[in-house]
Amino acid sequence: MIVKWDFIKNLHLDSKYELLNARSTKLCLEMFKSLDWNESGKLDDIQFQCILNHATDLSVSQIYKIFDILDLDGSGSVEFDEFYLLMCILTAVKDGEAKSFLFQNWKTCFEILDADGSGNVSMEEFQTLGFLFNFSPTAIKHIYQEFHITGKTELDQSDFQLFVLAAVELQDKLDKRLNLERLEVTWSEWFSDILNNFLNK
Repeated sequence: MIVKWDFIKNLHLDSKYELLNARSTKLCLEMFKSLDWNESGKLDDIQFQCILNHATDLSVSQIYKIFDILDLDGSGSVEFDEFYLLMCILTAVKDGEAKSFLFQNWKTCFEILDADGSGNVSMEEFQTLGFLFNFSPTAIKHIYQEFHITGKTELDQSDFQLFVLAAVELQDKLDKRLNLERLEVTWSEWFSDILNNFLNK
């Protein structure tokens, strides 16, 4: 997910808790009030879609998935506390801290990802919503396969905490490997160019 809303560039997370700092929370509240044009204290799905269309590169279906999981009370709207959580996640993504946010706030994230309210998070639930934290489906599938060796197909809260640690580590390794592969391609292209220039002289 790419965050492109200039407003979010002004928001910052507290480094200890990975939540919005006091100044950012105040800005977030002011923004929420300005978006809540009818002063109902909540945003409906159309307002929510417009905000995320402007703020991110997410598809409409991904936006509605987020809306459904953030509407924790099933009211058909997003209230300030839910909007605040979304702004925390978007700020973490913008700052490249999505995985740190997930690690620091794993209980809240568990509740978000447990879309069916079963008290467990399945691989499908995590793959469906993992984009929120910039996890690739490949990393999620690999870690779930590791956990499946223990006979578990769904993760409860204690398993999820371990899963988060493993998933963060694996995603970092995949990212490093991808960067190394890009570097190797760049290096080999550079070397080929030098060799071709030398041979053509």
